[in-house]
Amino acid sequence: MISKLKKKVDSLIGTASGYKGIILINFCILALVLGLMFVQYNWISSEKKDIKTMINKQKEERKVEAMALQHSAKKLAKKKVTEKKQTKVSNQFTQGKRITKSNIADSIKNADMYFDYDQYANAAVAYRSVVDSKIAIDESDRVFSRLAESYYKTGEYIKAIELYKRVSNDYLNSPYRLSAQLGLGECLVLTGEFDEARRVLYEIAGQEARYTGEHEKEMVIEAHFKIAESYIKQAKHHYMKRDTDRHNTVVIR
Repeated sequence: MISKLKKKVDSLIGTASGYKGIILINFCILALVLGLMFVQYNWISSEKKDIKTMINKQKEERKVEAMALQHSAKKLAKKKVTEKKQTKVSNQFTQGKRITKSNIADSIKNADMYFDYDQYANAAVAYRSVVDSKIAIDESDRVFSRLAESYYKTGEYIKAIELYKRVSNDYLNSPYRLSAQLGLGECLVLTGEFDEARRVLYEIAGQEARYTGEHEKEMVIEAHFKIAESYIKQAKHHYMKRDTDRHNTVVIR
């Protein structure tokens, strides 16, 4: 009887151990599934975040491209308007009309439009026609000053020097005199007349106290820079000439 009871108890214990093992395995599987679900959730969330960032970036890029296209379209339209105006100016001036007292103002206006559109070669021709007409004009100092600058812009420094000197010497009270002196000094530097250039530029610098306007002060400062530049260019010119002479020297033994 006791032995039968013992066998039955042992059987129950074995069965309980089996149940515990199954429960433990199921618990581990559940924990593993939950862990995988958590990892998957984090991965999906990260992917959604990356996709959202990419979409926003693409929107910004499209917005920038649209703005760039709009800006290019406006710039192109503005350029066409400018070219149309320039063509109109060219047609007006090249009609071959002789400059007279009655149309001198329009002739100067046409020359000014060439100058304002940076067409300095055409401006030089237009201003020269006005000057060669020998018709007296009220703003001759401005015309000569702009003609000189047109020559300067096109690299005709000798012609520019002649006209800058005219404005500087003949129009002592002109508002264009200071800029003419500065232009004269710069052209003299470019043509290698360094001593004369510095004489002109030092004259501007020496009268610094009399200038009160902001633009005038800026030109005085520029004159100081041009003086320094003249020394640098003269030194370069000297060394280049010396090297050239040295290479051209024939040594006889």
